[in-house]
Amino acid sequence: MSAPGPGISGDAPNGEELERILDSHPGVDRCAVLVDTRDDGSWACAAYVMPRRNDAVVDDGAALGQQYVDEWQGVYDHVYGQPEPDDATFDTRGWLSSYTGDALGPDDMRAWVDGTVARIRALSPRRLLEVGCGTGMLLHRLVGDTERYWAGDISARAVARIRAAFGGEPPAHLELFQAPADDLGPVTAGDVDGFIANSVTQYFPDESYLDRVIGQAVDVVDEGGFLFVGDIRPTALNRAFYAGIELSRAPERAPREKVQSLVERRCCTGTELLIDPGYFTDLPRRFPRVAHVAVLPKRGSRPTEMNRFRFDVVIRLDKSPGGEATVSDWRPWDESRPDAAALRRLLTEERPDAIGLLGVANARTLADHLAAELLTRPDGPATAGEAVAAARAAAAGAVDPEEIWALGDELPYTVRLSWARSLPDGAFDVALVRHEDPAAPAPDIRFPTEPAPPRRHVSDPWYGRVENLRPAKLRDHVRERLGRPMPGRIVLLETFPLTEDGGIDRAALRSVQWA
Repeated sequence: MSAPGPGISGDAPNGEELERILDSHPGVDRCAVLVDTRDDGSWACAAYVMPRRNDAVVDDGAALGQQYVDEWQGVYDHVYGQPEPDDATFDTRGWLSSYTGDALGPDDMRAWVDGTVARIRALSPRRLLEVGCGTGMLLHRLVGDTERYWAGDISARAVARIRAAFGGEPPAHLELFQAPADDLGPVTAGDVDGFIANSVTQYFPDESYLDRVIGQAVDVVDEGGFLFVGDIRPTALNRAFYAGIELSRAPERAPREKVQSLVERRCCTGTELLIDPGYFTDLPRRFPRVAHVAVLPKRGSRPTEMNRFRFDVVIRLDKSPGGEATVSDWRPWDESRPDAAALRRLLTEERPDAIGLLGVANARTLADHLAAELLTRPDGPATAGEAVAAARAAAAGAVDPEEIWALGDELPYTVRLSWARSLPDGAFDVALVRHEDPAAPAPDIRFPTEPAPPRRHVSDPWYGRVENLRPAKLRDHVRERLGRPMPGRIVLLETFPLTEDGGIDRAALRSVQWA
């Protein structure tokens, strides 16, 4: 299920001809078209386009990044300036559904908060630093378990709301401060044993900002501590996410090409930072203190966008409290496609010490991924409704991650799921390690990260807002000159990966995942 999406039968398009047509558009600086023909004769086509740079991008990229941060500060100062909710410890203002634009329901939000708090509590923190704390949905649930808690947010109104929730007198061991996420305020090296940045990385402007936050956090966390970076939007699932949104809004008879154009526009103009798990799995190479990195799909059975399309990362510094377990038996899930019931039988009847499954089809994401692929096919379903029906049928048999996690609640096994390999259909890897002493720390597990092609790990969300080129314009341009619709998909890039001699690195282009 983790292989590339379905190909298209029939004669493959002429990539060089498409490149000439796209290059003739006045808004295009450079382009490359990749047409991959497979052994079965099917093909897939993608056009990668770098818009002609405007002066704002050329001369003022750093300033645009800072402007992006300032704009988010203004947004949340406004949000937190609204009248207070009935429960000041559960302030969900600003949490909107990407599908409907309406506020997310309280049951969904409580499930999200409870799952995040449980994951952090399992790390046994005593001295915590939280950046981007908002109005304290995590803080109010964690602060009572700690000896010291530092919490900062870029919005002064958010910090004021937390003070007000304590009647103007926060607990003596809680210190609040106003600062952006790359300013750790009064915290110095060794003050804390845990660092939290939850549901905040999507508001960072670029990779250099993320680097600063992670680097500073590693510097201040005490020996044996951890970093928890939560609610991260992955690059690999961006197109599936936006395809699901547009298909949920489209009439059943909406033409496929129209929906695909809307998906491409969202992908190219998104305003939130996307991060590939590879950014985090590469951290041990950059920071000697990083002992283990776990890339975790979200827990929970409610089908929200947070559970389906976001992940958490736990970064252990210096050591893993429960050590690391070795899994030597890694099996491709596709060979026998076991569901949770089949795994339960295996664990109870055969009692293996450890087994691993690679590429488990994900019931949360697979249908949207397949629908996104179908939208790019000129010979695919004609309408939105047909694309949805075909994708759902093809995704039958996929597994709900929560059903796998539940095995660890029933059986003497440590159950770990991982998105470290960042597969574009959302497939996950599973490790089940026998662990019969519930009082002993559960071991960490080093999951495979290969095969993972070289890829850019982080998007630049401010970029799409300052360029005027849109995929729909390029599709019209191709249709006028080719006499038929543009085959495949269009991806706008702020830069091209280059070979040593300055040519376009076409192999690296294939690993671009966020568009």
